[in-house]
Amino acid sequence: MHKVENGGLDISEDVISFIAENVISSIRELEGIIISLMAQSTFNGEGKTMMEIAQDIVSKMVNTSNRTITIDKIQNIVCDHFNLPLDTLLSKSRKREIVQARQIAMYLSKFHTRESLQNIGRKIGDRDHATVLHACKTVSNLMDTDKTFKAGLKELELKLKF
Repeated sequence: MHKVENGGLDISEDVISFIAENVISSIRELEGIIISLMAQSTFNGEGKTMMEIAQDIVSKMVNTSNRTITIDKIQNIVCDHFNLPLDTLLSKSRKREIVQARQIAMYLSKFHTRESLQNIGRKIGDRDHATVLHACKTVSNLMDTDKTFKAGLKELELKLKF
């Protein structure tokens, strides 16, 4: 923050929060992003907002290789999003909201990991591969027909990447 004040850069709280949430590896990396933010905001001829500049810099500079997406991470994010305990997500419950959360977890696992359908099913409530395929088809159909559902799924995918 000292470098920001000395550089005369005015950064809003939401930009600072975004940087703080995404730069977790080292102070050196954080300093590099702040310096780049100062330089690019000075020469910003494209009319980008400070948040857009920060997002561009973070996506280019932050090492994302250590942010591997796993089934466990997907389960945790889905549980947080739907306010469900993990054991409920993995249960045999057929309640609509639990089934939908479980199907979303399977869908995200299929498209964001390299796990087999069998492994995905095993880790998400000990289901078989056909259940995972059915879940993926159901989620895809819902995305095609329900814009609110699609927006919620995109929000979950964003959480996975950061």
